[in-house]
Amino acid sequence: MSSQNRRSPQGAFTLIELLVVIAIIAILAAILFPVFAQAREKARQTSCLSNLKQLTLGWIMYAQDYDENFPQWKWGENFKSSWGDQGSVSPNNATTLWTNAIFPYVKNAQVYYCPSDARGLSGRDTFGGWFVWDDTLIGFPLVLQEAKMSYGANEPITDGRTGLAAMDRPAESFLIADMNTPLSGWAGFDNWVAAENANAPADDPRRTNVIMRIAFPKGPACLGTPFSDNGGDLYYNQSPTLAQLTPNADTCARHSNGNNIGFADGHVKFTQAKATLNRLYGVK
Repeated sequence: MSSQNRRSPQGAFTLIELLVVIAIIAILAAILFPVFAQAREKARQTSCLSNLKQLTLGWIMYAQDYDENFPQWKWGENFKSSWGDQGSVSPNNATTLWTNAIFPYVKNAQVYYCPSDARGLSGRDTFGGWFVWDDTLIGFPLVLQEAKMSYGANEPITDGRTGLAAMDRPAESFLIADMNTPLSGWAGFDNWVAAENANAPADDPRRTNVIMRIAFPKGPACLGTPFSDNGGDLYYNQSPTLAQLTPNADTCARHSNGNNIGFADGHVKFTQAKATLNRLYGVK
């Protein structure tokens, strides 16, 4: 037998070489997988931005048809009885809630859902404690009862604070955003109004508080104590200063360290969680 036949085939890997290749592949995977995850999240964020653009335009088209007024929802007038009363029925059948009011302009239930929202709550889940779910009484189109909901509105605007034509800074006044609840609540609004009326400086504490429900849509459980104490009262009813937030609070945003927000002039943009301050209420 010749010496050529006794040699290993040309180009064959040794065990050491094979292990080196496997190690290199593992290192590359460890480097690239986070990049792929970030790319997927960026795609979801862009899809969410598109959803909010359509919803924001729905708000503006509604205002153009209703004498520059936005959809209105005043608890004292539109809701028959007290909060949490499962036997209550809305006198206007919830038709003026922003989700329902703008639906004829949007005509697509899927745009109410952000693909980065892991909760997967339907319209019934989101509004479940507010209404009796009887199709003969509730003004929710069936498609919105079943659709997933991820966004919330500027509650002071829905309470008659101002219309589109009366806004002096529409580009700084949010209409709708990534949110934990369908309405933003009022936490921090009075402080903002007081600071505006007093012409307070930019560093006034009344201006530097965070609108919690917009800034941190993952909710009080994500933020932890003290925000999850007492059923999340601090999260839902107060507007803390940036100094009160934990260093990792940004992780409770929906998209990396921030959220998408639609404004009254029609533009939509990504905003860092810690930049979601009282001034975004915009109205007085």
